Amino acid sequence: MSHQTSLTSAEVGNLWNFYMANTLSHCLLSHFLATVEDKEAGRILNKCDKLAVDIYEFVVKTYRSERYPLPVGFTEKDVNKSVPRLFSDNFYLEFMDMMLKVGTIYYAITLPNTSRPDMRKAITKFLFETVELANEMTDLMQRKGLYIRPPYMPPSEPEIVHKQSFFNGLFGDKRPLLGVEISQIFANLQFNTLKAVLLIGFAQVAESQKIRDYFIRGKNINHKQDRDLLTVLEKEDLPATIPSQYTVTTSTVAPFSDKLMLFLVTSLSSAKARNFGDSIAVSPRHDLGVIYAKLFAETGNYAEDGGNLMIENGWMEQPPHTPDRHKLAMKT
Repeated sequence: MSHQTSLTSAEVGNLWNFYMANTLSHCLLSHFLATVEDKEAGRILNKCDKLAVDIYEFVVKTYRSERYPLPVGFTEKDVNKSVPRLFSDNFYLEFMDMMLKVGTIYYAITLPNTSRPDMRKAITKFLFETVELANEMTDLMQRKGLYIRPPYMPPSEPEIVHKQSFFNGLFGDKRPLLGVEISQIFANLQFNTLKAVLLIGFAQVAESQKIRDYFIRGKNINHKQDRDLLTVLEKEDLPATIPSQYTVTTSTVAPFSDKLMLFLVTSLSSAKARNFGDSIAVSPRHDLGVIYAKLFAETGNYAEDGGNLMIENGWMEQPPHTPDRHKLAMKT
């Protein structure tokens, strides 16, 4: 049998992230599955839960074989399956659709930086299973009339750009939005809308007043950012087809721990900041770059404040890291 090489720093770090994300997802889905009423929704949520369990069990097996300590992550202590639902079945589907998209992006990003054959095989499997489940979710949401399509754009003839005004946006004439620019605005609006709904629900049930205030602040940031993005579409006479999705019950009993809810909101803020960075990269119009840079900064600040709250409450686990050689050298 050939010798198995040690895990690289990238592989150790990514496994840690997989464990945190999928133990959290399992907790969320445990409550969703205990309260879901629609049978089709229940079946696909069950598949999402099975995938989450498969992924974090792979991390457990790999960490133990390599003698790495497991993270604490999230456990049954972070979920209460017996309390009333906080969100509707439709929101369960919409939220998990977003989570599958985030997972698809993350597994795709980690794969090129993975070296060991067993790790590449596993991440490839997770990526394909996540993609297949995301496609199944899209099909189900379309059948149920929940799927929201980006604005329609009529066909146009090929043409060559001859003027630098193609990049204008802050001053002078603005060219019409490109298809990819519309796509980014729409995707960011979708993400913001779902996150705002999540924050409304979490603000109702969080035990800590400080954390409730943090969630309310996040909701207000999301609404303000939505207005910024909607203004761009309105100036282009493009309809914003995203409806209000405030499918939150009146329950004030927390199905999840404050630790889980705060970690999830902070993680989604980090994912949103990455989305804004991607949007800058593919949006040549200068005014869009300025808007996204502003949204990126305020989202990053909000995520950092969430991290500080995690530290303040003793909930932030430190990811795997290299030894502090300077500290070791100074040891007497």
